[in-house]
Amino acid sequence: MSGRIIKQKTNQNLLVLNFEFPLDKDGAVYVRQSSLVQVKTNIHSFEMQTDKFVEHFRNTGCTGHIEVIADDEALSGTLAIHARPGMTRMMKLIEDGKVGWIGAVAVNRFTRDKWLITPGVLMKTCHDHNVWIATLRMNFNFKDDYCQRVFMLEAEEAARHLEWMKLVLGGGLRTASSHGYYDGRWIVPGYIVDRTDPLRKKYIVYEPHARVVRWLFKRFLQLEGDLPALCREVQKMPYLFPKFESWVEPINVSGFSLERHNKNEQPSKTLEGYYKPRKYGLISILTNPVYIGWWLPLDGGVIENNHEAVIEDGLFTYAHKQLSTHDFNGERQKPARVIRYGKVEALLKKVLKDETGQAIYPSPDRGGLYRCNEYDGYTAKHRFMAPVSVIDSTFLEKFFERLQGSWNPGYEDWLARIQERQQSKQGTKQELKRQINEAQRQKRETMDILDDKDIPKTKQMKIYYANKIVGLEAQIAEWEAELNKPDSEDDEEAIIEIDKLINEVVAEWKNFPFKKRMRFVNALVKDVILSRPAPGWLAMEIRWKRPDWAIEGCFLRCTANREVWTPEEDETVRGLYAAEKAGVIMKALSDKTWNAIEHRARKLGVWKETATDFQELGFKSNREIRNLCWSDIQFAGQHGLSPCAKTAQWFRR
Repeated sequence: MSGRIIKQKTNQNLLVLNFEFPLDKDGAVYVRQSSLVQVKTNIHSFEMQTDKFVEHFRNTGCTGHIEVIADDEALSGTLAIHARPGMTRMMKLIEDGKVGWIGAVAVNRFTRDKWLITPGVLMKTCHDHNVWIATLRMNFNFKDDYCQRVFMLEAEEAARHLEWMKLVLGGGLRTASSHGYYDGRWIVPGYIVDRTDPLRKKYIVYEPHARVVRWLFKRFLQLEGDLPALCREVQKMPYLFPKFESWVEPINVSGFSLERHNKNEQPSKTLEGYYKPRKYGLISILTNPVYIGWWLPLDGGVIENNHEAVIEDGLFTYAHKQLSTHDFNGERQKPARVIRYGKVEALLKKVLKDETGQAIYPSPDRGGLYRCNEYDGYTAKHRFMAPVSVIDSTFLEKFFERLQGSWNPGYEDWLARIQERQQSKQGTKQELKRQINEAQRQKRETMDILDDKDIPKTKQMKIYYANKIVGLEAQIAEWEAELNKPDSEDDEEAIIEIDKLINEVVAEWKNFPFKKRMRFVNALVKDVILSRPAPGWLAMEIRWKRPDWAIEGCFLRCTANREVWTPEEDETVRGLYAAEKAGVIMKALSDKTWNAIEHRARKLGVWKETATDFQELGFKSNREIRNLCWSDIQFAGQHGLSPCAKTAQWFRR
């Protein structure tokens, strides 16, 4: 009797036929840490993906260099390859033949792409360059068909699991939202949530706050759309919305919101529990269609007459047209009250800031002015202004000096870094093209399946394939738009262009189009800080992007403030002007120029009896001191400046 031979069972999950894992090759470990919380609570924690995982490969027998790529912390696995710096770098290592394998704790660390474009591109690239993918579950060599099938199945499962989690965690809220029910969003003033039916929670009017909302809309109309005037009125009030009555549920109180505030502003809730919104909180109220009974579901669209309205349609339409940056269809619009100053040819309008970091904007008044305002949460208060022509020409003086005198020294290393960034951008474009090609391939395959009459398909399958084609087409269109997006504002491109035209830039500057001139400036300037340290002095500081260019600054004279004279200052003029010398008078009115003091004295009917004696202040004549105040003179002395100089006085840090 012949015996039966029993073969030993083979674990196909751990076997890749005819291939050996490249233990002697360099490798990389790809880390995509989703959040800081996962560091402590998740199996895919940072430690698990780095130190212990590297140790795992060493114990496996890997002898080459292992690079840890952890650039993509807090980035979603649904993002495309080019949108993740770490994955883009990983792909470059694969293409350059610098690694023989790539490790990750699981396939879902690489991708959660629902259209499977990312895993398709990754698999093909690894196949073409003989690179393995290694996970704790299995090693993948894509020369083997079985590895290809398992990898794509795991990638599909990772994407499906994410969709399922979204459905579990947010599906209920989205379903409620689509039916006009409360979905957990911040509660707006004028409403609270009726929670008597836990499954059908809806907005109901809270009259103590709704009364205030009605006043805001009506007052805005009475002021003919003058938002600053409305802001000033609200600013003077101790509060706008009263604190909630005791019967209101705490969950409604905690969910109530006027606006988010930044660290430099006071919160909009007082210690006593009252509420007072600032400017952008008021705009948010005056442009929110919730007040005419509309509900905007989380997934888009609108449900009209969803709940009780607080105001009439006409009042809302007026405010919305005046203030909103979008129309009812979601298209961008210019609010009626907004004046655009973008056409002012001011070279520094994208880089000019005050000493607090706030942007200084140009206006077309008087041939072009840079205006610096101080914002208190309600209104913008004027601080100072400077002619665009003066500031730009002063800047260009130093800009041209830099281009002509110190363009090349220390430039080579900087240029090398710029060229490296350019190569990185080219790599991004290459990834985009690969992803587009993969998406187009999948679209063709799906359409072939859908069109093939020999393949039986249920209605559900047809719907699935049709949705997949629509999704792929949308993704292709988005990536093609990104690929073809013009990069005229690219700093690196501008710097390369300057390098090629360096001998012509200064000579031909006025002949360049304005956009090109501003592009050159923005490419080399980090920011320009403009301040007014004294009534008649401006300080300008230029911070270059080139690391070897020192910060440079200058002081230049400007027109002093024309502040309103106070009764106390008028009394000082009456008491001193006639009998005292110039020095005494100017010290007593330290922020007023001699020119302003003379004009004020004439208006008050006071005439000078004592000689001015400008010589005792170090000036030869009235002409030299006329536009100076005592604070200006003191400031000049402290900084070693010539108070009568008409040009900028430069210094370098």
